[in-house]
Amino acid sequence: MKAIKERKINCIIIKDLSRLGREYLEMGRLIDKVFPFLGVRFISVNDNLDTIKEMDSKKSFEVTIKNIINDMYAKDISVKIKTTKINRAKNGYFIGSVPPYGYKVIKEEWGQRLEVDEKVRFIVEEMFSLTLDGKSQLEVAKYLNEQGYATPMTYYRTGRVYRKDGDPQWHVGSLAKMLTNQSYAGDMVQGIKSQFLAEGKKQKSADKEEYIVVQNTHEVIISRENFEKIQRERKQRKAESVFSSKAHNFKREPENRFQGLVFSYDGEELYRRTRISSHKKKELQYLYRNERFNGSIDKKESLFIMEADLNKRIASDISKVIQSITNKTSFTKSIRVKYNQALEERNRKLSQYDELVQKEEFTLQKNYENYSLGYIDRDSYLLERDVTQGRIETIEREKQAKDLEISILKKEKRKALTWIKDIFSAKGLEKLPAELIENLVEKVIVYRKHEFDVVYKFNMESLKVETNE
Repeated sequence: MKAIKERKINCIIIKDLSRLGREYLEMGRLIDKVFPFLGVRFISVNDNLDTIKEMDSKKSFEVTIKNIINDMYAKDISVKIKTTKINRAKNGYFIGSVPPYGYKVIKEEWGQRLEVDEKVRFIVEEMFSLTLDGKSQLEVAKYLNEQGYATPMTYYRTGRVYRKDGDPQWHVGSLAKMLTNQSYAGDMVQGIKSQFLAEGKKQKSADKEEYIVVQNTHEVIISRENFEKIQRERKQRKAESVFSSKAHNFKREPENRFQGLVFSYDGEELYRRTRISSHKKKELQYLYRNERFNGSIDKKESLFIMEADLNKRIASDISKVIQSITNKTSFTKSIRVKYNQALEERNRKLSQYDELVQKEEFTLQKNYENYSLGYIDRDSYLLERDVTQGRIETIEREKQAKDLEISILKKEKRKALTWIKDIFSAKGLEKLPAELIENLVEKVIVYRKHEFDVVYKFNMESLKVETNE
């Protein structure tokens, strides 16, 4: 769908309707509304369906029935598969797709069992041994990276025990998941996330009491006693950490309004963090920064921007745009006129295509009449027919392209008018609400400490130049 919206795809061919999807309401929406609007031709081979041809009521009804049957079939299968998986999990079988690092899957008649993977067992043992010796997650992650061990996902995908240049490194976050994974003590813990297609439920995390836990299902890598000791020490360290101190009474702003929008110059997402200002008047400040202490052995520069600076920049940019527009009403009118003129021009061209098609169809009819009356021979008629049909197909393709241009222009017009409305909604605001930020801001790129650019979703300057505003 992303590629379709980016105009990279204009035709979809599938074996049958069930290959596109099985949720019949969504299928109907795609075939009847979305694909035609985006100028995408849809072909289902076994169903003899091609949206370039008009569907009669009989064909439309047939497609709807098939979509409903596919939907019912998928939901029935979902119930059976879910029931089977739950039963296997309760019997101590592994129902996941990727086994915990240090184990491999052995398929048996009634399900999958876990067996220790001797190739990487020593790495997991080192990880737990270092932790038992009192090393922090950061220290353990750095050690594993210094030894050149490949990460679990790299090993799973390539089978390489050691890292190559360009491979990812161990991270404290993934290490934490392993250190708390009960599988290493010989227990199977499953059902942590669930999805139930038959009831239309999306995947969600289950409550802890709903987990399916079966003890002693496979060989241990760390004894239960040592595993539980690590959990107690982790809990104690967390309680004693400075980051676990009692909550202060500074004013907080819990809403992360720029979530997923702030990136470094090389594409790394920066995350929202807090710090207490060093000014005489202590207060809580928010900033977006990169993760430097994650266990990587590569040196990483500190990169961050203050949320307050981001608010000021956006407020300043909006103020400049508003000041440069003499009158909101006249500017909106000029934008509307600009797009309406472009749409009228393309609609005129569209009607010309219709006239050309009618002329060519008339030529087809005339040639057939001449052939049936014996004025031209069969070979001449077939040649003229093929040439004329070729011209009609070319015109139809050009007409489809013009239809697509019109739909894009309409979308851009709505976007431009919405942008103007949003810009003036933000007038005088020091901090934009999350909804306006989402509508206005594409992303924020940070180059160095305090140095950044805001990329907006619409170029107001280009509109102003074209409308002489």
